[in-house]
Amino acid sequence: MLLPSQKEVTRHTPIYPGSNFTWGEATHNLTRPLQDLIIDSKLICHAGQIELNIVQQAKNLDRIRELLGNRPLIVNSWYRPSHINVRVGGSKYSKHLYGLATDIRSNYLSAHKIYQLLDRVWHGGLGRYYSFVHVDEDNQKRRWFA
Repeated sequence: MLLPSQKEVTRHTPIYPGSNFTWGEATHNLTRPLQDLIIDSKLICHAGQIELNIVQQAKNLDRIRELLGNRPLIVNSWYRPSHINVRVGGSKYSKHLYGLATDIRSNYLSAHKIYQLLDRVWHGGLGRYYSFVHVDEDNQKRRWFA
């Protein structure tokens, strides 16, 4: 897949050097090419910015991984182009659209335990679902259960 920065990546390419997360995880095995975010016929975010956001989110996830004992995390969903977000029932302005939200789970910790450990230290959005936890970068601390 060719990124907006013109960098060619495979599903195994780390998002940044040394990252535990890959472009395949961020883009659902490269099936979700990065594209400009347009909502209500308005350009909201350029694809190039979404690429930078994914790099930032990978750094966040690597810190979270360390906080959780440096064990692997499984990505359920990360970047979602608009048509995918609509199909899965995501909110109109979901952070997934910007590459700044990730739904994660672990083979070592329950969603409840992940949420519990992150609640004290995560400053963005944190949502607990039955089998996974949603983490997003935000300027405000938000919490929810679904």
